Amino acid sequence: MYDSEEEIKRKRRNLFIIIGVVAFLILLLLIFLFTRGKKKVETVVGEITCELEVKNGIKPSAAGTYNQEIEVGFKTINAISKDYQIIKQTVGTVDRSTNKETFSITKSGNYSLHGYVQDDRGNKGKCDLDVVVSMTIPTCELEVVNGVLGDNGWYKSDVEVGFKSMNANNNTLSIVKYYLDKNTSESNAEITSNIEKYKVVDNKSTTVNGYIVDSAGNIGTCNIAIMKDSVAPTCSLKVQNGTKNSNNEYTDNPIIVFDSVTDGDSEIAYKGVGLSKNYTNESFKVEQEGKTTVVGYVKDKAGNEGTCSLEINKASSKKQSNPTCKISLPSGATNNIYSGSVKVVMTTSTTNGASITDYGLAESSTYNGKTEITISNAGNHTVYGSVKDSYGNIGSCVSPSFAISSESVTLLSSSVQVGDYVNYDAGSWSKTVEKKSTDGYSWGYKSGTSRGTGVLCNNRDKKTANGWRVLTVSGDKVLLISAGNTECMYHGRTKESSFINALNSTTQNYINSTYAESASSISCNTPSFSCSSTIKDDKGLLVTGNQYWLATSANSNSTVKSVSASGAVQPFILDSLGVRPVIVLKSDVKTTGKKDGVWQLK
Repeated sequence: MYDSEEEIKRKRRNLFIIIGVVAFLILLLLIFLFTRGKKKVETVVGEITCELEVKNGIKPSAAGTYNQEIEVGFKTINAISKDYQIIKQTVGTVDRSTNKETFSITKSGNYSLHGYVQDDRGNKGKCDLDVVVSMTIPTCELEVVNGVLGDNGWYKSDVEVGFKSMNANNNTLSIVKYYLDKNTSESNAEITSNIEKYKVVDNKSTTVNGYIVDSAGNIGTCNIAIMKDSVAPTCSLKVQNGTKNSNNEYTDNPIIVFDSVTDGDSEIAYKGVGLSKNYTNESFKVEQEGKTTVVGYVKDKAGNEGTCSLEINKASSKKQSNPTCKISLPSGATNNIYSGSVKVVMTTSTTNGASITDYGLAESSTYNGKTEITISNAGNHTVYGSVKDSYGNIGSCVSPSFAISSESVTLLSSSVQVGDYVNYDAGSWSKTVEKKSTDGYSWGYKSGTSRGTGVLCNNRDKKTANGWRVLTVSGDKVLLISAGNTECMYHGRTKESSFINALNSTTQNYINSTYAESASSISCNTPSFSCSSTIKDDKGLLVTGNQYWLATSANSNSTVKSVSASGAVQPFILDSLGVRPVIVLKSDVKTTGKKDGVWQLK
């Protein structure tokens, strides 16, 4: 029996319901199977974030640079959700399996570091940090920028020390702080401004330390040791042996020695006793009658000089008098140090109706007829005065030791006079002259020097050349002539011209390019030794081109003359027939003053 159409429709609805219920149950079953043992899934939107930092509280310099080893790690890590667990957090320059949670930097350089994080759902995050590390120590060097250097490395004045160089040793850094101190501490917390110089005033050995700080905070140090002794040594003298009469005069020859010698810092190096400066004789026997001032000289290792004196009155058979002198130095010295030329003045006197007959003032005992001298060259100086009266009694005096810290330089032409000696050095020379067997004769000498020590032309010569003397001064030009004997060339009576020409061709040997404008020889190129040129001035100097001659007088043309050591024009004699070199100095030649009576060239 078949169902009705209505029944069939009902059964179809029930089937669809059953199929739907089964499908729903299957779906629930599938959901259960897939989610079994897990929490309920939440839908979260976002990303993992993080931040890196330098650990252990180490801070960079103002320039953002670290000056020591550092360790970089995570400052913060922010997960997407509290239910998401971070399972990876490493730091490195790239992401690799060997990375750790921190990254150590032990060398200088620029670093780009990255933090890598990941959660248990596979989400990843990344953060970055750039750091600059400079552990390069800056370097420096110190130098003396001002001070008077004495002997053996000792300074004789206050010394200023400054930086010679400062180097950051890193192209990205600069020196931001520098200072000097004699302490050894590297603490710079109290330094508020840069200190460029340090003055050493203590008389002792002082170590000055320099400190520099670069923009990364690195500290570099340097130092220099300064030895300073600006105090002159002192001394005193005593009579070691001697007998006095009732007038307190010595009747024998007393011997003077040091009683005491002291120095504060660099210690005594030399000492001597005498009437003139010496550092060899530590005793002196007084043999001259009357009053004698014996001087003790002491010098320390720094070059400071000191003196002491003792007056000895020795009984005399001469008529009694008391010649004395007194030396005065100008004002303006600081610790007995002058900054320029020093004019020294001496006054003299005597007693009992005697008159002063001889006197002198110089840096050594002498009767040079001077009561005033000017000293310009740098260094230590002591001036001595000597006086002698008509009774034959003598006296002496000595100035305090003083120093000139810098040279006082003037034009030579404004200082010298005709006849003065000049410390000109034309260098060494060498000539060989053939001796003629025919009429006339000549000799040559193979070697010599242009100043100071001697040149002997042959065994008949008794004197030696002694430097250069001023022949003329005209405006800013100074003409020098070789002093002493004529040069080593003797003219024969018929062969003179060839000899003179040979000598003239070698006159450049006398030129010193620093000082000389030209050089030539005094000669006469006629067989009769007479000159036909017109005489130019009252000293008998004749000029023809570059050649110079001397003639008899300013008013005649006759026999050639020579210049003696005293500057006098004299006729030639057998052993002085010959020639002399002549030097024309440049207009800008300068002098530092006289030393031992000779003008010194700057």
